[in-house]
Amino acid sequence: MATTDLPARKGSRPIWTTVLMIVGVLLLLLGATALAYPLWWNHRSSTGGTALIHHFNATTTTLGSQPAKACVNPPQSTNTQTAAGLIEIPTLSLTAPVLEGLTDQVLSVAAGHDPTSPWPGGSGESVLESHDVSYFSRIGQLKKGDDVVWVDHCSQLTFKVIGHEVVTPGAYLSPPTGDRGLALITCYPTDALFYVPDRFVLLTSLVTRGKASTTPGPVKVVTPNVSVPAPADLVATGLNLAGSGVLVGVLKLTGSPSSSWVQGPASLDLESLALESYIGAEKAIADHNDRWWKDLATPGLAMPTSVWSNSDDTNVTEDIAGDSVQSVTLSSPNVTFVLVATNGHLLIKSISVP
Repeated sequence: MATTDLPARKGSRPIWTTVLMIVGVLLLLLGATALAYPLWWNHRSSTGGTALIHHFNATTTTLGSQPAKACVNPPQSTNTQTAAGLIEIPTLSLTAPVLEGLTDQVLSVAAGHDPTSPWPGGSGESVLESHDVSYFSRIGQLKKGDDVVWVDHCSQLTFKVIGHEVVTPGAYLSPPTGDRGLALITCYPTDALFYVPDRFVLLTSLVTRGKASTTPGPVKVVTPNVSVPAPADLVATGLNLAGSGVLVGVLKLTGSPSSSWVQGPASLDLESLALESYIGAEKAIADHNDRWWKDLATPGLAMPTSVWSNSDDTNVTEDIAGDSVQSVTLSSPNVTFVLVATNGHLLIKSISVP
């Protein structure tokens, strides 16, 4: 429909003022989205993916062989309680359940199959997607020739990595030579804790087909072995991102984390705990509350006299040994905030302000 420009009425607000107001509202909405995104992840199910894998393994032993048609279009794919199949990446020690669809309900516990694409092994490019800092967070480490395996109840398909792309959402993906490919897609950068506009696409090509003979072993879900000893009256003030103004950056793992830690929800659970302590410390300092501070900090650590700025992104680095937390560092140009695991508690070790 065509529209015409109307002259401004006398006394009406200048158009540039209206534009500035709209831009301001959009910026506020963008900031709210950046905060809501990691919050949503921190509240997702910590056991949903493992339950799907266990259920898949159990039904594999009872269903036995199925017609080939079931492998291309799994009849159980619309049931969010039953995985349509599993993605295994031996190089990453990764096993991920796959459900049909790309809704938040699906992607909170599994990788999702794009319903507009064929199932793995079908003609064309099959597309599976996962949120960043989740199942596909390390696919950027894969090299050409690495295996990506699709397992359903009657077949096992092996794909070889042929490359990767960074694209915008909705970009067209051409199937590889041989007309049967599998693309794994996640947000880019894969370690971002906020909304990003680009997508990382791992491209693979089908090389072998076989009959499913084995299923993956049990997948262990781990949780952080620490807690934040914040007193009840401090907790009641709200120790979450929504009311803090903290802008999160990226998440990095150091040390020797187990595969269960890396591919499960433990990293985000620990990030949430670290932010609770960070926000609690800000409130203790602003309120000059020594009691709150003493509960949060290591013995003898002096409370700063003023709160630092939160005007820049805060990055999170977790030092993990196996399934055990060693330390967490939250850093920005304005502050370096270090927490250590001590007797089951996550305590503030140091705060450095430039």
